[in-house]
Amino acid sequence: MKAPLEFEVINKTAGSLDLSAAILLYRGAGADGATFATVHEVSTKGKVPVILAGKAMTTQAAVKLALDLSKNAQRGGFVPPELLFMDGDVMCWWVPPAKRHIAFRCEELGKAERGEVVPNPGLVFRVDSGRRWNVWAVKGAERPGEDSLLYQAPYFNVSSSGSICVGNVQLPDGTTAERIGAWNSAFFGSFFTHSNVKKLVTYRGGAHRFWQDMLDGRHAGFPERVLLPLGKTLREALSEKGRHD
Repeated sequence: MKAPLEFEVINKTAGSLDLSAAILLYRGAGADGATFATVHEVSTKGKVPVILAGKAMTTQAAVKLALDLSKNAQRGGFVPPELLFMDGDVMCWWVPPAKRHIAFRCEELGKAERGEVVPNPGLVFRVDSGRRWNVWAVKGAERPGEDSLLYQAPYFNVSSSGSICVGNVQLPDGTTAERIGAWNSAFFGSFFTHSNVKKLVTYRGGAHRFWQDMLDGRHAGFPERVLLPLGKTLREALSEKGRHD
């Protein structure tokens, strides 16, 4: 026989809290199943609460409940300029073009391991709590918007959808703004090993030749002409729900 579930509500405000209502959620089968909610008054007989007959929860009631709950919610801090989009557990941010250290474990580049500080293009990352992690390249040094065109991120271990093959990389916990730096470090601090697409960049000699020339310092800045267009905007990419290959 299972023990009854126990929990405690900690009230940080003055006064007491009384159980007054219960909300029951009904979900249909499948990803596109309908969701329905009913609100029930609660009668307390002794120490045992009893859920009474309910009625459908209206949109107005749901909005009022959200506003009531938000009154005591903890507030966040300043929004960093690189944060582009947040929706629930989904976070999207921009990394401006800059010189950064990247490392390879790829014998096709001349050594078993090699790393250098090289120019990198502007990048857009997307991550969610399901550990789906994507990256795309953008042109220019200005903060991208929802209509900005995306390009194949020119790195090994990145698929055509932007999905990052993480291998044994230790991923950060959380998809909040204060974790952006940790996610950036996880990406640039990992070893790039192999190409996940047939054509990574438009460059004579292909992707291996391109990165060998980058590591050799043959390009003072990142040559954006090598970036392959994906034919979609940031808005369209985010609507794909983090699809990965």
